[in-house]
Amino acid sequence: MRELDGEPKHGYAIAESAGISKGGIYSHLNDLEAAGMVTVDEEEEDGRGVKTYRLTEAGELLVEALKKAE
Repeated sequence: MRELDGEPKHGYAIAESAGISKGGIYSHLNDLEAAGMVTVDEEEEDGRGVKTYRLTEAGELLVEALKKAE
């Protein structure tokens, strides 16, 4: 979730910065979406669908709490 702090990102970019496999990141993102921590925006780029993930208000609050706990 910290990878999304500050700006929305594509799943591939999140996987790269978090050091998670490209295939594995989407199951994590789906779980976070189901928990209400992230939301998905779907757009079309170069004729294909692209998903962009961003934190919800609840996700932002959790990330802030984790930062304070460090």
